[in-house]
Amino acid sequence: MNEINQRRMQYFYEVLTQGSIREAAETLNTAPSVVTRQIRLLEKELAVTLFERHPRGLQPNEASEIVLEYCRSCHSHQKRLETYLQEMRELQRGYIRLAVNQGYIGPLMDDVLNDFCRQYPRLKIHVETVLTNEAVTQVMQDIAHIGLAHNPPDVPELRSCARAKRLVRLVVGKNHVLARQHKVTVADVLRYPLALFSSSAGLSQILQALEESEKIRLTPTLTTNSITVLERFVNAGKGVAFMVTSLKPEVEEVHGLVPLEVENLILSNTESRLFVRRGRPLSAAVNQLVRQIITQLSLFK
Repeated sequence: MNEINQRRMQYFYEVLTQGSIREAAETLNTAPSVVTRQIRLLEKELAVTLFERHPRGLQPNEASEIVLEYCRSCHSHQKRLETYLQEMRELQRGYIRLAVNQGYIGPLMDDVLNDFCRQYPRLKIHVETVLTNEAVTQVMQDIAHIGLAHNPPDVPELRSCARAKRLVRLVVGKNHVLARQHKVTVADVLRYPLALFSSSAGLSQILQALEESEKIRLTPTLTTNSITVLERFVNAGKGVAFMVTSLKPEVEEVHGLVPLEVENLILSNTESRLFVRRGRPLSAAVNQLVRQIITQLSLFK
C-alpha cells in the first residue's frame, strides 16, 4: 500500500463524524462534489470500500471503523507531538549531555548547573567527566551536545562558543621544599617524582611542546586521568605534578596544593574552550545552557 494521503483522510473523517457529504463539505468549506471525489480516491488508494451507497446517503461499514480508529490515533499522536514541541520550546522538556574535563566540574556546578537545574527542573541533564580527546570525540559524534575542555585541537568540525586563556602550573604539597618559591625552572621539576595526566588529556599536548622547546624528556612516575589521583600523589610527599590552575585560588589551599609558575612561555599560552559540533541543530534547551555557561561560568568572565 502506498503512503496514505492525509488530506483525503481529513475528508473521510469529516464525512464520518458529520454524517453526510453535504455537512462535511460545509465544515471543510468546499463543494460536495470535491468531498465525494476525495472519498472515492481514498477508497482506491486503500483498495477498500469505506461506505455503502444508499439513496438516503452513505452508510459507514466495518472498514470505515478501522480507518476511523487510525484517524483518531493520528490525531492523538499529532497533538502529543505538538505538546512535546511546545514544551521543548518553553524548556519544559529535553535532554542535554555534556562532556567536561574533571577540573571544570566544580565551577560548572557552582556557577551554572545548580541554578540551571532549579530554573528548568523538567529538563534532563547528563554530565560526564572525560579527558579532552574524549570530549572532542563525543561532541563530534553527537554523543554529547556540549564540550568543555582544556586545550582541545582546532578542527573544523567544532565550533567554539567561548574561550579563556589558562595557565599551566607545577603543583606541589604545602610542605614540599619548592613550596616556598614563587617560580621554578624546568630543571627544578626534573629533580622530583612527577605525576602526569594520560596522553589523551589536553595538557599532554602542551607538555609535549614543553619537552621539544626545552629538549628534555618528562618521565612520569605516575600517569592518570584523575585529578584526585594527582592531588593525593602530590600531597603524599615529595612528588610534583603539572595541572591547569583552578578558577578559584582558594581551591588549591583547600586541597593542600601550591601552584608554582614554571619559567617557560608555552605553559602560559593554553586555553579552555566551550564547544559544540559545527552544523548540528541544537534545541532551545541546549542553546540556553550554552548562553548561561558563557555568561555565568567564572572561567569566561
